[in-house]
Amino acid sequence: MDELGDRSQDVLRADRAQPEFSRRDFLKKAAGVVLAVPAAGALVGSAAAAPRIRVGNAAQPYAGVTLQFAKAPFGNDEKDVISKLLAPFEKKTGIKVVHTIVPWTVEGATYATNYAGPNPFDVSYQTSTDLTGLGTKGVLEVLSTSKWLDSPSFASTKKKFIPNTIKKSTYQGKLYGLPCIIGGTVVYYNKDLLAKAGVKNIPANTTQLRAAAAQVMKNGGSGNWGYQVPMTNKDFNWYFQYHNIHNWGTDIISADGNSVTFTNSAQRNALQAEVNLFLKDKSAPPVGQYSRDDGVALFKAGRVAFLHDEPLRLPEFRSAKLPFKWDFVAPMAAPSGKRTIFSTTGHWVMASKSKNQAAAWELVKFLSSPAFANEFGAHYGWAPVRSDVNTSKGDPQVERINSYVLKTWDGLPTGPKMAQLTDVYGQAIEAAATGNKSVAAALVKAQKDGSAILRS
Repeated sequence: MDELGDRSQDVLRADRAQPEFSRRDFLKKAAGVVLAVPAAGALVGSAAAAPRIRVGNAAQPYAGVTLQFAKAPFGNDEKDVISKLLAPFEKKTGIKVVHTIVPWTVEGATYATNYAGPNPFDVSYQTSTDLTGLGTKGVLEVLSTSKWLDSPSFASTKKKFIPNTIKKSTYQGKLYGLPCIIGGTVVYYNKDLLAKAGVKNIPANTTQLRAAAAQVMKNGGSGNWGYQVPMTNKDFNWYFQYHNIHNWGTDIISADGNSVTFTNSAQRNALQAEVNLFLKDKSAPPVGQYSRDDGVALFKAGRVAFLHDEPLRLPEFRSAKLPFKWDFVAPMAAPSGKRTIFSTTGHWVMASKSKNQAAAWELVKFLSSPAFANEFGAHYGWAPVRSDVNTSKGDPQVERINSYVLKTWDGLPTGPKMAQLTDVYGQAIEAAATGNKSVAAALVKAQKDGSAILRS
């Protein structure tokens, strides 16, 4: 592989600077895993926003305004990173941004208490599984109005967003947060192991993947595996399977959000295609034998031909100087269907009770703009949600990932019950992949459990 580019060095430094729990707890939050919460009121910002003072039309139009800004961190260095990126914005607008770090482990309690008070955070960061829960309680400003997102002055910028990010973040016609952060997954492959097994072409769909993985098991040597992907619920298996159901043209919930769709034929076909690799072909290690990190270690040791994981592994693989040639592709398509890439979504939100909404909107717009998002996304390894944002810093492999995302990204629908429903989906995937239930039986149980969740 090529030496690390500037962008990859940045990501690598960020990965070293931040504890692993930060990234993992982000995924936990996106998955809706219940985290410990503190006593009510802990870590809640209570300072009232300063009155707005306009100083001319050009110079610092919001001089004297203080905004309370809150976010769970992606790394130990995030406060410094954000402070440096906000400096030009503060100088230009006159807005003082007070940044509160909200640890992932207390996020739910902190926001619940803060938004219930008279002086909520003016702007904060919310995941796709929290967005609607807070929004439907009336504490987040609805952005899909002519005052904000649909204002004529924002029209040209709105066109730059990946349409699916707006669509998947909208619930019952209301958008409670501006999409700002997405990711994706890719399939890494060991070129040397594939060559040894006689696999000449990189698979483009799941049928071809199954055949190639089986060929590796036959000709790739003892102790090697054709395929590896997280398949236990604790390793967020649903996150790595969701693109499959999108490729088959379905989702786990109906478009109107009123019913779950676990038992349709597209769901069965998508899950069966994955399960076949584990149970029928035995091309992948038995589910539970290796954790997600163990599976990555197997790939690094040259023992896995195809590894499905996140792009954040790029700097890890590069710095390890793996003793074999490798590359990656977008996740495989359905046999005769679409080829999409999946992740959850992060959003910048405004408090409905903010005393300085005009200034808060200026901050939200800046946070989503190239001036902030280019560097912030590059530093933490996120993909862009807008066509004018570039997080690659010239790294050709990251540019390729961003191209996948901009062209084929499809995310998690927002909704007040999506956290519970993804957990139900994860349980079904694990039950089917371990052989504890057939694919059909696992999805029937998911349908029953999911329907009960929607009725609750």
